[in-house]
Amino acid sequence: MLLDHFIIFMFIIPLTIAMGIFDGSTTINNNIAKPNCPTACGNVIVPYPFGIGTDCSLDYTFNLTCNTYNHESPKLFIGDGNLRIYSISESELRIITIVSSQCYNQSGYVDGYTSYTSIRSDMPLTFSTKNKFTVVGCDDYALISGRDDTYFSGGCYGICREKDDVVDGECSGIGCCQASMPKGLKYYNITLDTLNKHSDVWSFNECGYGFLVEEGKYKFNKSDLSANYQDFKNRIKSTMPIVLDWVIKSNKSCDAEVNVCKGNSSCYDVEGGGGYHCKCQDGYEGNPYLDEGCQGHSPI
Repeated sequence: MLLDHFIIFMFIIPLTIAMGIFDGSTTINNNIAKPNCPTACGNVIVPYPFGIGTDCSLDYTFNLTCNTYNHESPKLFIGDGNLRIYSISESELRIITIVSSQCYNQSGYVDGYTSYTSIRSDMPLTFSTKNKFTVVGCDDYALISGRDDTYFSGGCYGICREKDDVVDGECSGIGCCQASMPKGLKYYNITLDTLNKHSDVWSFNECGYGFLVEEGKYKFNKSDLSANYQDFKNRIKSTMPIVLDWVIKSNKSCDAEVNVCKGNSSCYDVEGGGGYHCKCQDGYEGNPYLDEGCQGHSPI
């Protein structure tokens, strides 16, 4: 069984429009990045305090990689380039998901792939409650475990006897199951298993799957049960992200210490998030983390 392990280094902030090209990334901008720094990689905007290169980010934890090698278009990656970023917003990051799978032939187990994802403890990033733990299969169950300040575990079953039992669009336990995630996790591991090695359902369902995905993005269809396993996994990975929450990390109220918010912006604490965000004041818009990043005027 293969094991896939990703360490995540990331933070995020608001998006705007940029112009110009620099090594596959966009530069010369409108209060997005530091002066003379790239503002996009492919179609993903990279606003400060993130940056492509350490000279363009707040510090090394905000550093991203724009990879132009062997890609049809540039792709943005976290840290040194092992986990792809799909989008960055003022409070969230969307990243690639990894699918655990187990497949069977008529004689039993054939092949499997298990994943876990971990965020470094000093990083102000956690898995969002917008994600759903999802299991697809007719003879499968999966356990998900994780950790923040305390240990978490949960499970989900996908069970059915006939393909006709399954209803498209429903994910309540018959061929598909989804479960909610708690707030604040920095690590999760998926353990996938089977009840009878698919012996009773092998004719229409050879594989079971487990993955984390943004709520509402995965629409279950009974054809997923008989799909080629690699095609199914590639579809999930390429179109259905995981959501991460981010904060500017702080152990105190943002008003109680010097914060990174710049002129015409305000600091506000994120409830239960271990830090704060910056936001342009009413009448202003732009990037509150840049000098003169919030442009406009106070409302009368």
